[in-house]
Amino acid sequence: MNLPNGYLLQNGKYKLTQVVGQGGFGITYKGVWFTEVRGALGTIHTEVPVCIKEFYFKDYCDRDSQTYAVTVHSETGIQFFDKFREKLIKEAKILSDVHHPYIVNVLEVFEENHTAYIVMEYIAGQSLKSKLEKEGVLPEPCVLKYVRQIGEALQFVHEKHILHLDIKPSNILVDEHDDARLIDFGVSKRYDMEQQETSTTMLSLSKGFASIEQYDDEGTQNFSPCPDIYSLGATMYNLLTGKIPTESILRVTRPLIPPRELNPSISPKTEAAILRAMELVPANRFQSVAEMMASLDLPEIPAEAPRQTPEERDDASLRERATASAGDDDEEDTMLQHSDEETIVSSPGKSSFPGEKDMLSSSAPSKSEKRSYWKIGAAVMVVFLILGWGIWAVLTQRTSGEKRVVAEMEAEEDRVLPEETPSDSIPKPEELEPQTSSPSAAVKTPQPDVEKAPERVETVVPDKPVETPKEDVPAKPEAEESVEEVDIEQKYRSFVASGRGRMQAGDYAGAKADFTAARNLMLTEEVVRLMIDCDAKAEEQRTADRIAQYEEKMSFGAYRIVRKKSDGFYGAIDSEGYEKIPCRYLSVGIAEHGRAFERTDNLFDIYNSKGELITEGATYY
Repeated sequence: MNLPNGYLLQNGKYKLTQVVGQGGFGITYKGVWFTEVRGALGTIHTEVPVCIKEFYFKDYCDRDSQTYAVTVHSETGIQFFDKFREKLIKEAKILSDVHHPYIVNVLEVFEENHTAYIVMEYIAGQSLKSKLEKEGVLPEPCVLKYVRQIGEALQFVHEKHILHLDIKPSNILVDEHDDARLIDFGVSKRYDMEQQETSTTMLSLSKGFASIEQYDDEGTQNFSPCPDIYSLGATMYNLLTGKIPTESILRVTRPLIPPRELNPSISPKTEAAILRAMELVPANRFQSVAEMMASLDLPEIPAEAPRQTPEERDDASLRERATASAGDDDEEDTMLQHSDEETIVSSPGKSSFPGEKDMLSSSAPSKSEKRSYWKIGAAVMVVFLILGWGIWAVLTQRTSGEKRVVAEMEAEEDRVLPEETPSDSIPKPEELEPQTSSPSAAVKTPQPDVEKAPERVETVVPDKPVETPKEDVPAKPEAEESVEEVDIEQKYRSFVASGRGRMQAGDYAGAKADFTAARNLMLTEEVVRLMIDCDAKAEEQRTADRIAQYEEKMSFGAYRIVRKKSDGFYGAIDSEGYEKIPCRYLSVGIAEHGRAFERTDNLFDIYNSKGELITEGATYY
């Protein structure tokens, strides 16, 4: 159940206008932000288009028809909902500090209706997935332009030790200026300076775009740009071929089709970069986005299109744009009605105020002339580049053709010599004439003895196939190789069966060891998914073991007041068995704004339902 159009959030600060998308973890609304610009000329009220994402766990949530508050209908659902909501808020707050021209800005994060909301800037445009579906395979220069922009965004977040972990065409928006914007950091991870993961969100894998290490919970424990580099390469593959790449965990048995087999117009240099970025082993990929960008023939950034961030615009400029919006509301509404369904958020670095487009288009004549000079110069440069590329291609093709002819001639000589030249006619080393400095002497081929030619004709049987010399016989028969492969598969099956048995018996550490051994023999989807399931069950067991240390007494907000079995002290734990209020108190009583926990010195610490200490060392409650 969605919130109705016109619904107000944050006491009227935001108004929802329509639903633009819905998934398993949230509902995305288009809305407006009622704000004002203050300055020497006074206060000017304006409306800024925004995108608001509501956390709504579809499988576990309902909505109260009267209050519109989100409700969860099961104990299991409450645990999942609370866990993911907290992580989503944490990640959104991280991203609210990340500002880049090619990343959609997070403006605000807040809680309301018993759930969380993320306010983002709005983009009038479409996703690359939608563009691919409408226009078909994209031209290589167009793809390289978007890759350059997204690459810059990724370098920026990687410098802050953040991984996106869900790069794909549907998470890249293209605005009305044909610039790419990276969105949806919902499954991102941030790492501290010791390279250990400090934050994470729910597991979400986009088949065909996720790297193989993302299928294993241990694969992304340490910071590395490699998962994002794989996904960026897979995105290029999809945009240039129209095909979703083979899922990484299946590529052992179903190899990836080289992109030029699907689209011969792709340049060899771009294909090489895609294949290296999509190497299964992370160490074989590019080790940074900058290294990947350096391997591509990326287009130059136009000199006439500098991009400003909102912080770079002064207050006077903002007031002028807000004033101009008074007469342009109808035009802005028309533009928004024709925007794509996948329009979600607006571009950072561009004002969201209506009327700005008209303000910017009224340039002085001198600037237009300068722009024309730039265009003419750029056109001349492109012509020279095309001519240079054509000459290089011809020379390269000629050189490669000559090399191919030479290789074919050498191969032909190798095939003919054993059949047509008898062994007794080949001169011995000591019979060979000394080599001279003459080029003809250096390539001189020994000729068979003419007098022995009739013997050669009589001994050769035309219909008899040429026998392969003994030294060319493979050292290892094919039968032995097949036996070895069968042995590997038997060992793999044995480890998998053992791991399944141990997992059923609750020995998750032993099961993980068996599955790891099986994975080292054969990397299959089956064993990767078993490892993920084993890790999940092991975490469930650890949670159950932690909770078993306590006697549960009563609910307290999102927590449970408990009594620790080992020493009898009271406190509160969360759904995963971690102490949110330490178990060091003698008793618990009801206070006016929460619960009063009696200390060993007979004073009281009072906590609210969020587990926050609001009064310390009170004499009474």
